[in-house]
Amino acid sequence: GGHARFSISTGLLITALFAVVSGLTKQFYYVDKQLTWQGAQQYCREKYIDLAFITDQEDAELFSTVLTSEFNWIGLTWIGLYRDTNDSTEWKWSGGWNSTFRFWSKGLPNHLIVNQDCVEFPQYYLALEATCMYVCMYVCMYVCMYVCMYVCIGMIIN
Repeated sequence: GGHARFSISTGLLITALFAVVSGLTKQFYYVDKQLTWQGAQQYCREKYIDLAFITDQEDAELFSTVLTSEFNWIGLTWIGLYRDTNDSTEWKWSGGWNSTFRFWSKGLPNHLIVNQDCVEFPQYYLALEATCMYVCMYVCMYVCMYVCMYVCIGMIIN
């Protein structure tokens, strides 16, 4: 009897691709309670993240949808925009970030009335300057930061 000797050569190549995808999801929450701007800011910071920031058209449309569709509200609400007390031409977000906010009602901001240092935002998304001591409803935001890691493993056997 003869023996046959054989060997199997298997090459295994494993490749992994890691892609990190990060993003930001903003959610708006209408609060059916009247407070001053500072009171609303404090409430939002305790319960959510802050008063709503409206930074682009998508935010403005989402904001409008939240107010009209979900809550049937057509009045004014506080958002997290205020006039910088050191520079009356600068507007900042509640966290102190500079703003390039552009959703103003026609002719605003005009800086004509003293102490109109806060911003009310109606459902049709054209903002108005307002005195921070007024009381009105407000919209808080919650920001969800997410990081997803995708792992692709390919095996080649030859």
